[in-house]
Amino acid sequence: MVATIDGKTVTGDANEPVQDLGSDTDHATMRGLENASDAVLIGAGNLRSTPKLWYPANLTRIVATETGALDYSVRFFSDAPEKAFVICPSGVSVPKPFVKLTNDFKEAFRVLRQEHGVERLLVEGGSRLNGSLLRLDLIDELFLTQAPKIKLGEGLPTYAGGEPLPRDRIQAYELLSHERVGQELFIRYRRQLSS
Repeated sequence: MVATIDGKTVTGDANEPVQDLGSDTDHATMRGLENASDAVLIGAGNLRSTPKLWYPANLTRIVATETGALDYSVRFFSDAPEKAFVICPSGVSVPKPFVKLTNDFKEAFRVLRQEHGVERLLVEGGSRLNGSLLRLDLIDELFLTQAPKIKLGEGLPTYAGGEPLPRDRIQAYELLSHERVGQELFIRYRRQLSS
């Protein structure tokens, strides 16, 4: 994810594309992370706000949705239909040939690993999806590009949204690396497990 100095992950409204938040270096870094992954997971809001979003044909692509209200004709699905998965509640229908997975993330991730060979899953947000996965403690590493911009505003998405964790469940991360490129900071953290 890329965020402003004040922690916002958008430059416009919450449902607008954010290609202008990070630099070309940030975009290249994201492509590098995608190339090192077996699959990518995004939230439905991200897909709706960036309908021209594309991934390399060999990359499994997964979208998480609560309603199933998706445009199944966009490149996310049409470029490689056999590699398109939808995580959604049991009552939501998904057209063929797209694979439907349960919205129990732990079970969906088990199926992806055991039945589809997904070892490295890259989560590209948005904020609600990140918050859900962090709350379930399903994230091993975090990548953050800090953009030299200020957005301001109440109620705008940040790296992770949702209900706050109680004090006794605050998660700790170890700083693995940081690099300055131009005016951006590229930061990588790994989850610290309590002993």
